[in-house]
Amino acid sequence: MFLAVNLAITRNPYQSGIVSLILTLIIWSSYFVALRSGAQSQLTHFDMAILRFILPAVVLLPVLYRAKARILATKKRYLVGIMAGAGLPFYILSVIASSEVQAVVGSLLIPGVTPIFVTMIAVCCYGESLARRRCLGLLVVVIGVFILVSAELESDNPQIIGPTLYLIAAVLWALYTVSIRMSKLSSLEVAAILNVSAAVIIGIAMPFEVFTSNLNQVSLYEIFPQLLIMGVFCGLISVVTYSKAIKSLGAELSACWGALTPVFVAILAYFLLSEQLDNHALLAMLMICSGVIYANFKSAVKK
Repeated sequence: MFLAVNLAITRNPYQSGIVSLILTLIIWSSYFVALRSGAQSQLTHFDMAILRFILPAVVLLPVLYRAKARILATKKRYLVGIMAGAGLPFYILSVIASSEVQAVVGSLLIPGVTPIFVTMIAVCCYGESLARRRCLGLLVVVIGVFILVSAELESDNPQIIGPTLYLIAAVLWALYTVSIRMSKLSSLEVAAILNVSAAVIIGIAMPFEVFTSNLNQVSLYEIFPQLLIMGVFCGLISVVTYSKAIKSLGAELSACWGALTPVFVAILAYFLLSEQLDNHALLAMLMICSGVIYANFKSAVKK
């Protein structure tokens, strides 16, 4: 399936980038809802990591073997950025955070804050210029994030762990976004690296029973959606589509438009999880999405 997706979006670079980004946003929206749903089930954090990484790792192992020379020739900091930024560390942080706050909060904090960190890395590490329009847009995003986090802290049941872990995950995702572009590796090679590395760590941990597992106590009705969304769509397809989007549209533009994910998440979470947004979350969403559009509309038109 992921090979078909990979071939279908390789023709026109810019158009393929747009299509890849749209597919990625849809999958990401499902990701945050599935993450929240899994956190509320009998599945442990370790179980969710197994469902997320093992199947993609097995499928992509031949890709890793064939590309071993290119991968070994890649700078180690980019490989670490890929493995940590979207691999097991990022996923575990997201799973723990999702058990603390609503699905839309995670979708606002990760895609919402990631553009800020991507821009900081691009400016500080690679000397890229920062246009005034993008500065103003990202400032609006920062204000929106501040409103959201403040509301979480001032609520009747204040949450600090969830938002904090999601912000750390956003830093990792920014490193991943930049590492993809700088590594020059193909989409499938990136997918193979992050999935196989995570599966290896999980495999090493299994015999020592460091983590608890409830997989043998959970019904297939709960396992299958997680395996499909996390393992197939997130583990295989979205890695390909997001890599394509970055290579065609650029790291900053891809990360910024990814901040539109919360709109889709809010709709899915309302219908599937019965989660409703309060006024603060709605205001934060409006500001984050507006900031994203303002910061990148001109760049998108020029393309």
